[in-house]
Formats: sequence, C-alpha cells, structure tokens
Amino acid sequence: MKVKVNRAGVFFIGITVFLGVSAVNTSNNLLYLVVSSLLSFMLLSGVFSLYNLRGLEIELIPPKEVYAEKLESFKVILKNKKPFPSFAIFVEQGQSRAFFPLIKREEVESLALSFPRRGLYESITLKVSSSFPVGLFERYYYKEIPLRLVVFPKPIKVEEKLTVEGIYRGDQWNVSRKPGYDQLQSVREYRGEPVKLIHWKLSAKLGKFYVKEFVSEESPPVVLSLDMVDGSTEDRVSKLAYLVLDFTKKGTPVGLRLDGTYLQPSSGEEHKRRMLRELALFGDSSGIRA
Repeated sequence: MKVKVNRAGVFFIGITVFLGVSAVNTSNNLLYLVVSSLLSFMLLSGVFSLYNLRGLEIELIPPKEVYAEKLESFKVILKNKKPFPSFAIFVEQGQSRAFFPLIKREEVESLALSFPRRGLYESITLKVSSSFPVGLFERYYYKEIPLRLVVFPKPIKVEEKLTVEGIYRGDQWNVSRKPGYDQLQSVREYRGEPVKLIHWKLSAKLGKFYVKEFVSEESPPVVLSLDMVDGSTEDRVSKLAYLVLDFTKKGTPVGLRLDGTYLQPSSGEEHKRRMLRELALFGDSSGIRA
C-alpha cells in the first residue's frame, strides 16, 4: 500500500516542523505539548486511513456488449469484510472513478471504462484509494481484477456498395423489417428474439419458449466475409461488425465466414453477439489477445 501527501498534509507537516524547531530553540513546554499533539494526530490519522482500506473486495460486472474505444458502464461491487465500515473510497481506472461514501457490508456503483482495441481481456487493474479521515494523506493500492471480457470491434460505417446478390439494389438497402414477414416457415427454440415472435401456445404446452420463424422474399439471408469490404484487416473487421449490427437491426438473417469459421445465417441477439465475438477474436497476435 502506498501513501501520497496531499496539499493539506504538506501544510500540516510544515506547521509541525516549524513549531518543533521553535520548541527546541525556546525550550517552551507549551510548544512541546502542541507539537506532541500534532504528531499524535498525524499518527492516528495514518492508522485510521490504513485500516480504512483493509478488508475490501472488488467485483466488476461488465455490460452484455462492450465495443473498443467506446465508454461502457460497468457495475462495481465493493464488499467490506471488516467489522467496522469504510469511508470515502474511490475506485479508479484512468480518468474514470466511482465514489463509495460509506461501505458497511456491500455497495454498488457504476464505473465508465473503455478499451483501446478488440480482443480478449483476462483482467483489468483498478486503483483503490482514500483520503480518510481528514485528507492529510491519500493511501492507495492497485488491484488486478479477473475479467475474461471479449471486447467487440469498433463498428465502422460501410458506405460502399456490397457485391452480394439480392442485397443491394440501386441506392437503397432492399431489406424488409421484422413486421413485414407474412409466411410462417418453422418454429424453433427462443434465442433472444423480440417477445412478439414467441409462439405462446406452443411454449405454454411444452414449458419452454419457442419463436415463430418467418420468411420473406425481400429479406434473403446474408453471409458476411472479409473480402466484401476494403481497408486494412482491422478496418475490415470493424466494417463487418457494423454490418452485423445493421442487418440484425433490420431483421435480416445474417451469417459470417472467416478463416476456418462459418456461422450459418440466423437472427436474434444471441446470434449477433456470437458473430461479434468471432470478429473480436479474429487473429492470434499479442495485440488482439491482451
């Protein structure tokens, strides 16, 4: 655990040293008493601040989707294992911080975090600090929190026409939205689709959620691949991430073909996140798997 002297602490130490020198030069008993009191106060402040940061456990819960270079709100759970509460605790990472005024047993706050690149993050280092009780000193330490978080690529908007038959015609995307489906094709298990697509009678009968799957001539399945877009590898991955989000939002069944990986066209939030995960982990360089 490290200690940083705050501005108030510098002033307090300066006054104490000045009075101490004066007490030695004048042999004034009253000054000796004042200096002793100041030193005792400083000692007690250090002991309380040390105890205040002991026995704390941190848990970090990420949102469902995290994209590179974008601030996302993480849930920070701070647990106090001591018999007495902790006060005025900061949990920080870079310029973002969460403040816990009082922690008796467990408190929850939000912390905005961003990641510079896509890929797998095994852990993240957070700074835990406090200037309790009087702000003379700041005690702090760094805690590595297990995370195993897959950060999705930063979406880059695709402006050019895609060379996919039946998808791009003229100047507009020829894709119908979910409400435009007319013909029931099949029924399958629920995978995060909108509630209005749930087959309630069948779900009630079988005790498990099922959804109705429709087809439309205006919404043919799409299979995305890196050769559909231009740019560097990172730009192509980011553009495919944008297309995954765009087609999913429009209700178009979308699949993904990468080196050694093929995901059949489908829809739903779970399928979307699976494709984004494959894009996030595409490549084996150290810059991808951090």
